[in-house]
Amino acid sequence: MDCITTIVIDEVHERHLDTDILLAILKETRPKHLRVVLMSATMDANRFAAYWGNNTPRMHIPGFTHPVQDFTLEDVLSLTGYIPPKKGKKKARFNNGNNKKFHRKKSAWNDSELSEDDDEGVDPAALTTSKPMGSLEESAISSVPIEELVKRVNNSDIDYDMLAILIHKLLKSKQRDDDGSVLVFLPGVPEIAKAKTAILKITAGENMRILPLHGGLTPQDQNRVFDSANYGTTKVILSTNVAETSITIPDCTIVVDTCKEKQSSYDPSNRMPLLIEKLASRDSLKQRRGRAGRVRPGCCYKLISSDTHSKLPQHGEPEIKRCALDQTLLSLLFLGVEKGSGNFLSKLIDPPSEAAVDAAIYSLQKIGAIVLTYIGEERLVNLTPLGQHLAGIPAPPSVGKSKYDEGALIIPLISSKIILTFL
Repeated sequence: MDCITTIVIDEVHERHLDTDILLAILKETRPKHLRVVLMSATMDANRFAAYWGNNTPRMHIPGFTHPVQDFTLEDVLSLTGYIPPKKGKKKARFNNGNNKKFHRKKSAWNDSELSEDDDEGVDPAALTTSKPMGSLEESAISSVPIEELVKRVNNSDIDYDMLAILIHKLLKSKQRDDDGSVLVFLPGVPEIAKAKTAILKITAGENMRILPLHGGLTPQDQNRVFDSANYGTTKVILSTNVAETSITIPDCTIVVDTCKEKQSSYDPSNRMPLLIEKLASRDSLKQRRGRAGRVRPGCCYKLISSDTHSKLPQHGEPEIKRCALDQTLLSLLFLGVEKGSGNFLSKLIDPPSEAAVDAAIYSLQKIGAIVLTYIGEERLVNLTPLGQHLAGIPAPPSVGKSKYDEGALIIPLISSKIILTFL
């Protein structure tokens, strides 16, 4: 430890559980000679500085990024001429630029068609006329005000038709020698599949290459997003938030952001894990926007209105507030920094609720990983031999226990939490 002078923790704004735990351990055990550097482009600097003390120094290092032009839902509707259906209406018609009318049963855009009683159409040129990137001239002949069209868009769902039409318009607008790629942010793998289907139906014949990007792909498949596209071909990358901060795609010049993400959550009263789709925070959207300006000027199209964007929270909810604490508590008990009273957990920058801690203790006690003792009103928790074994397995304790009961050979591995013992 004496040979280590500085620990750098990057992207602290993401508020991962392990990061918050690490910060608390460092705050409690840091020797005087050790510097801790917290880095992020979008962190709440005042709050992190206050957590470490009133005299915590701060440094702002301006970095160069190319300008990125922002567009919101109002701009996208104007650019594409897309007319969302009225609420409660399903039948509609579109013209795809080939003078062929599409109706409800035949349309490739089933979920986003005009209502039967709408006397609104889309100019065929709206999807085929090539204009310079960033031009937001009115593309469709419609008597419906943009404000009314914005109200028709449901923020709870992704309008894949609007997304596909926007991609089609962007591809048509590109110059042949423009080798910039398009990065589309979607909340999950099923949404990537739906978006790919919608885009392929509308952009058939376009010179493009659709590439999915998410954590479930093999490294070989993930690396394809870095390949250079053939001349005249555009890469359209459909990605989860893995591309938000973890990687940089060098040739990305256009970001299309659905502004959604999936967050793991937990209901401590029912002890049920949850996966919730919701609008991302403004910090996350800023990170995504920056992907388009890394190597040259770019554009970012957000599929939410400017009013909705202004109402988004500035920062995301910390993971410690929305996840089960079984594995975390087990690791902290193993490290000896938590005794079960919650004293250490209360020192986190955002402490978990008492209900979440009690639910974790109940769960660990039920599988035989801990035993409880009381000294007066103070609750102490001790690991059983089984609990010490489970603490070395980088998996939820209930999973490790089930494999243990089955007689499976489990080789304890050093997880990222156990590595903290060396700090």
